[in-house]
Amino acid sequence: MADSARHDARRRAREQRRRKLRHDLHGLVSSSPIAGRTRASAGLLWRAPVWLITLLMAVVLVGVITFGSFRSTGRPAQPAITVSPSASPTPSVSQTPVVAPQTMVPTGEDLADLQAQVAAIENRYGVRVGLAVSGIAPVGAQLDATWTAGSATSGPALGTIDLPIALAVLNLNPVPSNITYLLAKSISGSSLSGDEALYSFLGNGEETATRTNAVLRAYGDQNTTVATSTARQDVPAFSQTDWPVAPQAQMAGQLWCSSDAWYAVSRMHYFDDDHAYGFGSVVGSYLRTSDGVDDNGNPVVRQMAIIPNANGDRIGVGLVVNGARDKLDDVKAAADAVAGRVYFGAVGFDGGHC
Repeated sequence: MADSARHDARRRAREQRRRKLRHDLHGLVSSSPIAGRTRASAGLLWRAPVWLITLLMAVVLVGVITFGSFRSTGRPAQPAITVSPSASPTPSVSQTPVVAPQTMVPTGEDLADLQAQVAAIENRYGVRVGLAVSGIAPVGAQLDATWTAGSATSGPALGTIDLPIALAVLNLNPVPSNITYLLAKSISGSSLSGDEALYSFLGNGEETATRTNAVLRAYGDQNTTVATSTARQDVPAFSQTDWPVAPQAQMAGQLWCSSDAWYAVSRMHYFDDDHAYGFGSVVGSYLRTSDGVDDNGNPVVRQMAIIPNANGDRIGVGLVVNGARDKLDDVKAAADAVAGRVYFGAVGFDGGHC
């Protein structure tokens, strides 16, 4: 009897839970107001058995996964990736031959006038001027033909040769630890002793000249050779290198495009007041100025510059001015006059680019 009574009690309890469950489900479906239904549903779910909540969560999860699998993502399908069975890739060969860019010849009335103005400056100051202008170009290339003026074409490089020397030193491995000081002293400070210190890092004798010549060749100058000896005792041999203004201007234009040379080129933007004449008077110029005397004791000024012209185009410039003995001031004044004319007259070099 006792077992029967306990069995009946359990049966009645299960029946009561079923009736409660049906009542709760009916409340979930039949509640009409949205807000009320939300509150009632929340209350019913809170009181619902754990197994019912678990069942409802499983149904919802399955529905979300099914919906996501058929839903478009809005992005195109991933392309199929195929692997070539070839052991190594075969490069495609262009059927169009590579043609070197045509060198543009700068012309115009401004350049014709500039040529006449340079001749007038020579007569006025009693000097000989050698001027060359070239557009900017990648290293070793020439996009604009080099334009020249004046009765001189070349002269001793003096301190301007320290630019190719500096690039040769920057090519060393390792680079000297005091390279910043050396470049500041030789290029910005126009120090001949700084040039000698820079040059000493390249080795001795022919080795130093060979390394510097290699830089000149890389910039398209196939003829200039760094001097290794001189009869003069007051100057280093390399400063007496005969460097024509035309290849010097070409190198200047290419320096503007060379990221490898920029550490040295950046020092050209800083120069003291004693060397701010000539192209140093042009705003935004990058300049290396050096003055000295030739074998006869006559004053010589050399300038290698990268300047903007009146049109805003960058141009490379090489300049030599030779004067009469003890007339260095006239030589500098002539350099000032030439620089002013070049800024306004050296146009038509817009074909150059890096």
